[in-house]
Amino acid sequence: MQMIISGIIFFTLLLLPVCAEERSKSEKVIASKNQKNEAVQTLQKKDEALETFDKLIWETDMDHAFERAKKEHRNVMVMVEDIRCKWCKNMKIGALSDARVQEKLQSYILLKVQRSDKETSKRIVDFAGAIPSFYFMEPNQEIYESMVGYFAIEDFLSYLIEIEEDN
Repeated sequence: MQMIISGIIFFTLLLLPVCAEERSKSEKVIASKNQKNEAVQTLQKKDEALETFDKLIWETDMDHAFERAKKEHRNVMVMVEDIRCKWCKNMKIGALSDARVQEKLQSYILLKVQRSDKETSKRIVDFAGAIPSFYFMEPNQEIYESMVGYFAIEDFLSYLIEIEEDN
């Protein structure tokens, strides 16, 4: 009898590490699936934000943008960017996709300029090459405000409100 009990205990002790290892593997699989789901959800949110950003109407021809500004008696907001710029993309996903920011931007003619377009970017007097850069310009192409860099939603919105109040 004692031999049988000893045999059962010995056999159980042999199986414990195997059971623990299997449990550990299944926990790792679950954790991996959760991480993948979170990554997919993050990508979906970014795609949705970019779709919201794309609803803004951006001019890409500087002459046409300023012609429109003169006809419509509106100022121009120029965004200088680069398609490979991480912070430019973060601005699009963040502040520029926010409904309150987009509402404020409706009063401007929006002009998007690629940093690589040297001919157009040279026409922006204060542009020194840093991106993203934003220039608020009158229809005669005179800059009255500018800002450089990435801004969180609330900061960008506050800046737009301040510009609106000052002009």
